[in-house]
Amino acid sequence: MATSSVVESACDALGYPGEFEVLLGQLVNLLRNGTPVRMSKRKGTMVTFEELLDEVGVDATRYTLISKSSNQMIDFDIEQAKKQDNTNPVYYVQYAHARICSILRRGAGVTAEEAVEQGMDAVAARAVGSDYDLGLLTEPVELTLARKLSEFPAVVEGCARDRAPFRLTHYAEELASDFHAFYTVCQVLPGKDRPVEPALSRARLAAVDAARRVLALTLGLIGVSAPQSM
Repeated sequence: MATSSVVESACDALGYPGEFEVLLGQLVNLLRNGTPVRMSKRKGTMVTFEELLDEVGVDATRYTLISKSSNQMIDFDIEQAKKQDNTNPVYYVQYAHARICSILRRGAGVTAEEAVEQGMDAVAARAVGSDYDLGLLTEPVELTLARKLSEFPAVVEGCARDRAPFRLTHYAEELASDFHAFYTVCQVLPGKDRPVEPALSRARLAAVDAARRVLALTLGLIGVSAPQSM
């Protein structure tokens, strides 16, 4: 308490009166396939944070640790965090971003290597173009995706106000789910057996790119990478 008072006084003196906060987090339960990982100081059996990062990776570790409220204990299952399938939330979200990038590359007619060199913003601009009509997007899944994208500013504001960054992971997963549903139903690029009008294709590409940008922003806010391919 004495230390907190000193820091609070320092903040006041520096011109930040009443802005010192102490946020308490809960313990992390380390599991492996649902079984607790037993650690003991006396026996010298432990898993260091560095070892966890080496085994699981920075993205999965950071995403998992931030995915719960600071008021909740975290069950961190090492094997679950390593999975590369849709049961792993961070993989699910990152895969959605990578899938979007693949669609935009095909729309722009560039390779993955060229996209890295040019940057996805440039690739997306080439794929979408400047002449598109979002009014053509009338399918229920298109409207659901649009509504979810429109929630982003309010989600960020709420996370900052309530000190609740875990909501960003929930939002990212919901957006990824809405995108996958949209892509399952709506033909974005013309296909051999599934033609699509050029104007509608451009409008859908614009929606795809909007999802890419918001997913990348969301992942960036929690310090997790948004891969262009997986």
